[in-house]
Amino acid sequence: MTLTETEKSDLEYTIAHFTEIARQNRFAENSAIEHDDERCVICHPERLPLDPFVIYLEVITPAIEERRPKLDQSLVDEINSDLQLMGSSERVSLDALMAADISAVHLWGQWLQTAVATGLELLSVHSASSREFDLDDAMKAGFDGLINKKIKEIMHFQRSNK
Repeated sequence: MTLTETEKSDLEYTIAHFTEIARQNRFAENSAIEHDDERCVICHPERLPLDPFVIYLEVITPAIEERRPKLDQSLVDEINSDLQLMGSSERVSLDALMAADISAVHLWGQWLQTAVATGLELLSVHSASSREFDLDDAMKAGFDGLINKKIKEIMHFQRSNK
């Protein structure tokens, strides 16, 4: 689907706004950060001829890339910390991820899926008109291919930024 120049501009504005919030590590307080809510496609997803879930996913992906831009020891430590918090004995190493070890890449993908789900939850409290999305429900509704594509996009981005 092609967007008009105004629609593209509003989407780009919204992506830039949330990417900056991610850069500042203020995503949890995103509802309190001033912005042009008339241009914000999270506040007004009806402004675009796209499914609102697709819009939210388009906004959250670059925000995650901004927050975690590269596959490095810091990201590995974050993944392992979250695995430990969940009570898992599994761990990943940077070497295993760089070697594309299937088990390690699977855990990385799961971690990114959780990051996307968390991002969607945080977008849902952005404004009174924000939509609430559950990643599992979206997968069941047929968005699994797009979700997996976005996770692979983030992985490629992180792997490319060594």
